[in-house]
Amino acid sequence: MIVERLIVLSLGFFLVSRFLTEKLRLLPKWVDVLDMPVALAIVAIGFLLRPALGAEASEEDRRVARLTFLLLLSVAVSLLANADQVFLPAAVLFTIGFAGGPLLFLALSRWVQYREEFVRLFRRFLLGLLGFNLVVVLVWDFPAFFAYADPDRLSGTFGNNAYQFSFFLAVATGLLLGLGESWAMPRLVVVAIQVGLFALYYLLQFRAGFVFFLIAYGTMLVALYGRRVIRGVLLSGVAVFFSALLIDAALEELVGRSQQRFTDYTSRAARGDLGYSDLLLLLANPAEYLSYAKFQAFPATARMLWENPWVFLVGVGPGNYVSRAYYTFNVELRSTELKGKGVGGVVQQLFGVSKPWATEMSQRYLGTLPREIAFGSYLFASPYSSYLAPIAEIGILGAIAVFGLYGYMVRRSFQLVRRAREEAPEALPMALASLIGSVYLVGLGFVDNWWEVTRVVFPMWLLFWVAKTAVAAAEPESLVEEGQEEEAMV
Repeated sequence: MIVERLIVLSLGFFLVSRFLTEKLRLLPKWVDVLDMPVALAIVAIGFLLRPALGAEASEEDRRVARLTFLLLLSVAVSLLANADQVFLPAAVLFTIGFAGGPLLFLALSRWVQYREEFVRLFRRFLLGLLGFNLVVVLVWDFPAFFAYADPDRLSGTFGNNAYQFSFFLAVATGLLLGLGESWAMPRLVVVAIQVGLFALYYLLQFRAGFVFFLIAYGTMLVALYGRRVIRGVLLSGVAVFFSALLIDAALEELVGRSQQRFTDYTSRAARGDLGYSDLLLLLANPAEYLSYAKFQAFPATARMLWENPWVFLVGVGPGNYVSRAYYTFNVELRSTELKGKGVGGVVQQLFGVSKPWATEMSQRYLGTLPREIAFGSYLFASPYSSYLAPIAEIGILGAIAVFGLYGYMVRRSFQLVRRAREEAPEALPMALASLIGSVYLVGLGFVDNWWEVTRVVFPMWLLFWVAKTAVAAAEPESLVEEGQEEEAMV
């Protein structure tokens, strides 16, 4: 179990390192980029140990392997086709961002020998990490939150990034709901825990992710309880949404005094964290906001593909258009507001970059898009999205591979919940966490370049691997074989 413990310890360290570097400032900032080389080392050694998929490989392994190979092939072809225009550091970050998670998934099948023990170890790890995050929120974050009325202070062990913390909260809701079901907890206790986690998510004021969180949560409930809850899920979702609007108005009134005393923290334009009530304006006038960069980036990219047909096949080059890799070496290098947040500055120093990287294609088709702030947020002003980056930068086959990987993760996680519910209730916590996490992550891909955020992508693919392993280990052998046969037929 030495290898298994090292994997979990490595993941645990990198999920708390930003608390140590950004909040406590006990460690230097460069520590936050070590997750990439460590994950790549796990991948490399795993493939060296077992370079080929054996006969015992699961259908999940084979499907992920095929799609990952197509993704890497598309990256290689795009690199060759755009060799004179590609910025190698950005291409490397693009490849790690999109392919690192799936490669880690495949490497785990080669690394982990004591699979049932690893599943139990990983579940205990998640529960421990959740407990530690709640302590940090209560002791460290809440005092600052109430003092400055700043929801960005609620980030747990994720440093200055409350939005990454929102992903962990989504996973936690699935984990604890599964534990409640598998341990047969009193229904009132299960509901109270879920309400508490939802309330914490609500306080983050992550309006862009709120709708996707509701969709992910509803999908999880339907998978767990069946079609009979669909109507209840829809009605509850509407009720929760409008309740949030009312609570938000009340909360704004309660923290009004703090907002007056600390106007530098509560400036809407500066902080970009208006209340959920602003969503009503968007729902009332959706067409008005379609002119912003977030939405105009899609027709602009379609125009680029139409005017440059070769881009449809090979892309403009990895890291050359609208990916997180391009953002890191373009926007983050130009912006002084982002200094100290994230790891962009460290990455730039690591690669020895001093000037912003810009490409003609990105400037021509995205550079003129309107970048006005809406609702005090830069969300609508940003064209960056994981939905656009693959097809624009590595072509249609690469995009098919990326969407295929995440679509497969969602569909398979849904199936795992159904199978765990019927035959392997002890695997429900991992299966539910994988489902809500994957659906939420897929939704956030529209909001920003979330599919390249290693602190989210690596844990998600590891969680997916653990979920499928937990269900397979708990099911009778005949059912496992039957499930693999059904999956192979799809």
